[in-house]
Amino acid sequence: MIKILTANPEATAAIVSALLAAFALFAGWRSNRRNELRREDVLDWANESITALQTLLLISIHGEPPIPAAEADRRRVDLLIQTSVLVERGRLFFRNAGPYSVGKEKHRAYRGKRPEILDQLVAAHQIACRWPSANNEERLRMRLVAEDCLKQFVSLVQQEVGRSRTASSDTRRGGTGAMLGARMSELDPERVNGAWAQGRRLGPGEHR
Repeated sequence: MIKILTANPEATAAIVSALLAAFALFAGWRSNRRNELRREDVLDWANESITALQTLLLISIHGEPPIPAAEADRRRVDLLIQTSVLVERGRLFFRNAGPYSVGKEKHRAYRGKRPEILDQLVAAHQIACRWPSANNEERLRMRLVAEDCLKQFVSLVQQEVGRSRTASSDTRRGGTGAMLGARMSELDPERVNGAWAQGRRLGPGEHR
């Protein structure tokens, strides 16, 4: 085999070229696959984080009613644990930034400055911890911080795993920005009357 290759340089070059191309193709596939798996993992983590941040905001906005105090407190305790876990899971994807001399006595993953994206979850965890003992002024400020944390987290994670462009021009089209009151007033009166009539036929609590 070696003699054949030596005697035919062109064949040798073709074989080597094919092997290099195959290796490059495999390396590219492996790299793309690794990146795709990371993106899926980050997206799962981000979805759980958004759920936690939005839940905290809703609890801080809506007192009793519509959320009973016992239910709100139960969810707050759950969030206390969830946000702490999400911070630690997030460290797998987002390393601390330098200078790493900050906190050099700590374990390696905790040296340096925590990423801004994780700061939002840390603040949410602190709100969940401090909420029961906070006065009205503090709770108002916590609610505003919770809102900022949610919006900043979504903005940051959109840059990390969100699409650079939408698949459809329809979903890319700008909305009207209309709030609930405006949309309620814009409803077709005949549709509203039909809904009233349907409700009377079905009775309370019944659905088709």
